[in-house]
Amino acid sequence: MKQGSDLDGLLGYRIELAHLIAIEDARLMLAPYGLTPAKLTALLLIRANPGCDQTALGKALSVNRSSAMKLVNVLVDRGLIERRPGRDLRTNALHLLPGGEERVAEMLDRLRESDRRLAADLTAAERATLMALLKKLRKPRTARRDDD
Repeated sequence: MKQGSDLDGLLGYRIELAHLIAIEDARLMLAPYGLTPAKLTALLLIRANPGCDQTALGKALSVNRSSAMKLVNVLVDRGLIERRPGRDLRTNALHLLPGGEERVAEMLDRLRESDRRLAADLTAAERATLMALLKKLRKPRTARRDDD
């Protein structure tokens, strides 16, 4: 089906198409681990922020408290992370377990392979330029809060 020039010229539409392609392949690559890209993202955030709590993780993932709790429960049940006493009685500190670290490394290798396939038609310079340009994107002014 033709996209038409209106859709073809919209940056957000092009980014969404690329996202759909990337996420589909990422899901396939992570399927053997029984995890989604969102759950791997959570693992990577926990690894980068050992001792973070569920609330901070939820904010970083832009999910509500209930969704963050469900996600953490799955990761705990899979033996990837553990809850430890947090800064007060109401919080738990999240930590990656040693076995979780090993599996994260394997999953990242799979995702890097997916990235290589996704960018196969790009030169190294084009890939670097694309990454730099994507890092420059931000929320449109009307959608940003004052503290952004």
